[in-house]
Amino acid sequence: MKKEPLSGDVGRAAQIIRTLGDDSQHCLTLNPGNSYFFGSGVCGVIAYTLTGKSAMSQGNPACRFEDMACLTDEYITFCKSRGYRPVFNSVSVEMADLLAERNFSVLKYGEEAILNLESYTLAGGEKGTLRRNVAKLDRAGVFLEEYRPEEKRNPVLEEEIAKLEEQWFADKKLKLTYSVGDLQFEKPYGRRYFMTRNAQGTLLTVLAFLPYKEGKGYCVDVMYRKLDGPTGAMEHAIISAAMKMKNDGVKEISLNIAPLAGINVTDPDTDRLQELLHVIYNQMDFGYDFKNLYRFKSKFDPTAWKERYLVYDKKVSPVRLATSITRTKGAVDVGLYMRYKRFFVSWLLFPNRYREQGEEPQMNHAQQSRMTASAGKYSGFRKKRRF
Repeated sequence: MKKEPLSGDVGRAAQIIRTLGDDSQHCLTLNPGNSYFFGSGVCGVIAYTLTGKSAMSQGNPACRFEDMACLTDEYITFCKSRGYRPVFNSVSVEMADLLAERNFSVLKYGEEAILNLESYTLAGGEKGTLRRNVAKLDRAGVFLEEYRPEEKRNPVLEEEIAKLEEQWFADKKLKLTYSVGDLQFEKPYGRRYFMTRNAQGTLLTVLAFLPYKEGKGYCVDVMYRKLDGPTGAMEHAIISAAMKMKNDGVKEISLNIAPLAGINVTDPDTDRLQELLHVIYNQMDFGYDFKNLYRFKSKFDPTAWKERYLVYDKKVSPVRLATSITRTKGAVDVGLYMRYKRFFVSWLLFPNRYREQGEEPQMNHAQQSRMTASAGKYSGFRKKRRF
């Protein structure tokens, strides 16, 4: 397979991620606009982007598991020397535990939906609607195709995809800036691209998957669909792509993270910022729709929900932190930022006004069981400390 040329820091980071990237979030760190910290005592990289003096990183450090503590300590020292305040977003429970020992604050950030392709099927009552939608579109002649730009570029196809992307964002207007990538046909970095079309050849959906675990896992990143396309088109596309990759030897598909989902605020020791994230998830009716994203991923009845955490320097203010993690890219940035900020300040001044409104959707018994199993031996670490 032809590889795209690599140069500079992003090329060096890509080489490390190709061999050591076992986190589904690692390839997101190759998005334009990131800076890179490389370990000196160990082989590894942490990508970050600056928001004021906050250095925001996504996912775990890209390194061997046994080197994670050393690389993290080097990065923290680097941030202190530059006057940066580290914010680690969407890290695993192991990374959260490591940082808690270094006196960082830890909050639940969301849950990652995982499909284990070795056991995943569409059988079972929880997948009834999904199964019917997929079968209906199969009968209607909707089909999957894969695009491999690293082998040969197709300008006509890319223009067709660009038009669908433009229509999608004209409707959605924004996306999360640092936790959602772009198609990057010019530098795929191992991405796999899938499209579905109807029987007449009309483009219905576009998907991009990011590799991890040396190609044994893929994480869905970009998802575009025709706005007036058939019901269930995106679900059909994801299942079709997952089954194609299963036949190619892929073991695991991540549906990516549902931000702010599964946050429990019933504990009397709940941090105030944790309460704010819960309120954002349940009550903010502008900007990014976190609750509907969780509902969409739940349709697939994932094999496991893996907890992800937000870990931050205690000097970072709650308003700045909340604004940073909900930061979006689109035509309404300035106005949306001001609405976010007013919402957050209002919550800080009048928290009781928000505490009795709206609760997140409840998981069914099977989902709760898989969530408990995914937490593993670290499930109790938050009970040991008050973050």
